[in-house]
Amino acid sequence: KEKLLLWEERGASVLLTASVSVDGDKLILETKMFDVVSGETIWTCNYKNESLNYRYMAHEASDEIVKKFTGETGIARSKIVFVNDSTRFKELYIIDYDGYNLHRLTKDSKINILPKWSTDGEQIIYTSYLYNNPDLFVLNLVKNRRSIISKYQGLNAAGSFSPDGKKILLTLSRGRYPNLYLINTSGEILQRMTDGSHIDTSPSFAPNGREIVFISDRSGYPQLYIMNVDGGNIRRLTTSGFCDSPSWSPRGDKIVFTMRQSKGNYDLYVYDLPTAKKTKLTNNQQNNENPTWSPDGRFVTFYSNRSGKGEIYVMAIDGSGTRKLAEIPGMSYSPSWSPVLTR
Repeated sequence: KEKLLLWEERGASVLLTASVSVDGDKLILETKMFDVVSGETIWTCNYKNESLNYRYMAHEASDEIVKKFTGETGIARSKIVFVNDSTRFKELYIIDYDGYNLHRLTKDSKINILPKWSTDGEQIIYTSYLYNNPDLFVLNLVKNRRSIISKYQGLNAAGSFSPDGKKILLTLSRGRYPNLYLINTSGEILQRMTDGSHIDTSPSFAPNGREIVFISDRSGYPQLYIMNVDGGNIRRLTTSGFCDSPSWSPRGDKIVFTMRQSKGNYDLYVYDLPTAKKTKLTNNQQNNENPTWSPDGRFVTFYSNRSGKGEIYVMAIDGSGTRKLAEIPGMSYSPSWSPVLTR
């Protein structure tokens, strides 16, 4: 009680304690949370990890604590995949949300671009020039296996998985103008979503699976458009510059995207769907591109060359708290945040 009084005097309302022990090949973390005023234990949980992965276990506890206070699971076990050219080629890398545990995924000595997570966090789709054509591949992280999904002549550009994980949106050129297509996970074309003498790219599913946001130059320059998942009801979201890389928020109420005004740099914006209000998140700090959301919809990760080279950054959705993800050799591009918790 005296210890709790000390924390109460310092203005704390809760106190978290933890102890770590090793039992053979198992790591055990015991946590307790106390109400500082009443002295009552308000939460307790024990974690066991057979691989002695102390970072994962600490992140697991952190996520549970966040859930205890907010009702939503935290993001400590999420990961970010991105492209890096430190080997002189563009390869895929994966890293923890806090910039630790950097791990290289591909060793192709080719160009691999545009990685996107599956909705279960077990697979990553990306476009690769492994066979000298921009083909769509899938990398299964659980089985440590990859395969080619779409290899039509011309562009096979990664888009996004449907919320149920059974379909994939992508851009195919097939010797014509790049348009949007819907395929299954075996690569079979289910539906052509757009058709015309214009370029349609960067599709992203709404979390309810009923709508899609994408980029099209059908108005004369790249703009944001939304359409129903059946390809109908196409409408433009009002913006004033050249747009790219839209990503629908996990909560479904916002779209983050990149836009360039006149001849300026690319900056990040958030489009609030209920109010149609656009908020600028970056302000002429060189180019800021390829934003994607954290699983809880409170943060975005993005590419920026503000330091003089391409690097990955993270910031809150109001534009505050910007930090570099990690110091990584070479240039880094096209981050994608895992939509669920991963090991």
